[in-house]
Amino acid sequence: MATHFEAHGRAIVLGRSTESQVYALFALAMALTCVGVFVGMQFAGAIFASGMHIPLVILELIVIFTAGFWMERSPLNIFLFALFPVLSGITVTPYLMAVIAAYANGGMILLNALISTAAMAGAAALFARTTSMDLSVFSRALLMGLIGLIVVGILQLFIPSLRGTSVELLVSGFAVVLFAVFTAVDVQRLQQMSRLGGNPFMLALRLYLDIFNLFLSIVRFMVAISGNRR
Repeated sequence: MATHFEAHGRAIVLGRSTESQVYALFALAMALTCVGVFVGMQFAGAIFASGMHIPLVILELIVIFTAGFWMERSPLNIFLFALFPVLSGITVTPYLMAVIAAYANGGMILLNALISTAAMAGAAALFARTTSMDLSVFSRALLMGLIGLIVVGILQLFIPSLRGTSVELLVSGFAVVLFAVFTAVDVQRLQQMSRLGGNPFMLALRLYLDIFNLFLSIVRFMVAISGNRR
């Protein structure tokens, strides 16, 4: 039976189809990320020469931190939801290009990271859909772990000793586990919210961020453990 709720005068119908909508939006976001990476690779020189990468990162942060405002405002939600993965693709391109340029096996690292991300995300989703455990009990611990990860990342910018291989392995390995568990928690939340009512854009964005960050964490871990500098 479908669930209804009002959003700025418009009734949004949420029922069994919500889950399929979320996965369709997630697939769209991944496709648009690829578009963003392509654009980033084509215009990387111009973007950096003009200093446009800084406004793009700021715009990306604004979009994500204002999501609670625009998620239920159509057609703004469609536009900004589509814009965010494009921006993510553009802004992550320099890191991906740096991996390829700095490491002889950089291309293989990225390919293996893609495969590993798909495998880990699939395993996390399967666990979330089959377990009887309420994974939401981990939400607070995951949030604290994320905050800790951000703090360590900031400290690494200023403390060279925190950039060593052993520390990098520890931090990136922790990040891989963190975002894998985030994925499982959000897949289970998606199942629950599709029954109880929830915004498909918000649910899809959560899942997108989980897997996007899982991929980056796996790349970072593989670079630390097997990167072969040129």
